[in-house]
Amino acid sequence: MRKYWSVLVFAVVAVVAVVIALAANAQDVAADAVAKAFTRIRLAAHLPPFSRMGRNTFGDKVCQHDFRMPSGNIDLVRYETSNPSQLPEAAQKLAIRPDDGYRKAVRYGIGVCALTTSASGSPRFSVLIATYESRWKSFVRIFWE
Repeated sequence: MRKYWSVLVFAVVAVVAVVIALAANAQDVAADAVAKAFTRIRLAAHLPPFSRMGRNTFGDKVCQHDFRMPSGNIDLVRYETSNPSQLPEAAQKLAIRPDDGYRKAVRYGIGVCALTTSASGSPRFSVLIATYESRWKSFVRIFWE
């Protein structure tokens, strides 16, 4: 009897681990789709691509609604979507935003958090895209400001 309980407990733990992994994987896949769309828009505007700061860098921040960004942040856009490969107008403008002379964006980070599934059955995501200046310029700016 003990053997069956231990097998049952192991099976339940395994199922929970798989569900958690699938939820995290869906967020990573959505972050990749956002990154591809962001890069596609930059390339279509004949702009060089930005370097990406990790896969789902700000995913935890988005899920916790903590939008304090690390040093070097230039601009950000937040939105909700059920289709991560289609960027809203604000995100498209962020992708092709010209430099202001003071700060030059060279990298970007993405945060994606899975929300509740909509009535149609498709998952909804909360998305954050943030542009950043170079690490060196961000570091040096600490001493200038």
